[in-house]
Amino acid sequence: MGALEEVSTLAAAVVERRSLRLWDIQVSGRPGQSVVRVFVEADGGVDLDTVAEVAQELSRGLDLHDPIPGHYTLEVSSPGLERNLSRPEHFQLSKGRKVVVKTVSALVPEGHRVEGTIQAANGDGVCIESGHGAVEVPYDEIKSARTVFEWS
Repeated sequence: MGALEEVSTLAAAVVERRSLRLWDIQVSGRPGQSVVRVFVEADGGVDLDTVAEVAQELSRGLDLHDPIPGHYTLEVSSPGLERNLSRPEHFQLSKGRKVVVKTVSALVPEGHRVEGTIQAANGDGVCIESGHGAVEVPYDEIKSARTVFEWS
């Protein structure tokens, strides 16, 4: 099992015990100087105390299992108001939210950028209500996607 998988397994156990959702994990950098980013969320958001508790518990687990070679920095946070969407469940949890999706192929007259509101998401793709009506975007066509916070 690789470092990312071990971190994912540990993080999933920690957030499950706290009734949170594991949004994403990113491991970057080079051996000995890695950065491990863990994003957690809950309905209604997460507060700083919860983030700190998750960080402490996860840090103890990582110290015990030592999946990351050398020194590393652990960062635990919420995915934020404007969050990256990379898995089908991200799109499903973001139904009704405004998004910007960059695609591999041009799916709208303007090209590779679809902006609108997520109407539906399933295992194959996402339906976005845009200025061009409903646009079906298969997951394998998505280069990047993120939610867009609207100030009201």
